[in-house]
Amino acid sequence: MVVARPEPQLRLISLEDVRVTSEAFKTLLPLYSLKAAAGYFGNGEAVEPESWVEADGIGKLDERMFVAKVVGRSMQPRIYDGEYCVFRANPVGSRQGKIVLAQYRGPADADNGGSFTVKRYSSQKVDDGNGGWSHTKITLSPLNPEFNPIELTAESEDEVKVVAEFIAVLAKS
Repeated sequence: MVVARPEPQLRLISLEDVRVTSEAFKTLLPLYSLKAAAGYFGNGEAVEPESWVEADGIGKLDERMFVAKVVGRSMQPRIYDGEYCVFRANPVGSRQGKIVLAQYRGPADADNGGSFTVKRYSSQKVDDGNGGWSHTKITLSPLNPEFNPIELTAESEDEVKVVAEFIAVLAKS
């Protein structure tokens, strides 16, 4: 008999709720704006969550996980505009084929923190001749065919930072 996991639900919890102290990263995850999440996990900036979210049905939680609202239709049908998603910051291992939260920080974005996108990651690499490798191309692809992929070359690779990997969508309450 297969036991179905409960579908994750979106339940916002006030910053002042007494459960935050005892349940943070056990049953609750912080809710951040995308800019705040990128600053906190990318630059170590002090950032307070907007609120906390009950994260039932996600599995084991950890302190690298957070919730953020995704805006746009490029990842439909997997992620719809306005849905709240669970991410794990600073992903380790290969990103190949994973859905990621990426931050673009081009020269024009120095003051506003850059722009953010959620896309499927793929890369092409070559041996650098010293036992390592380097990227020749990184592609951030939408799932919705109405949108174009973002293609980065080795020269533009430093303008994009993978902030987190996508874990799940929280269903609306």
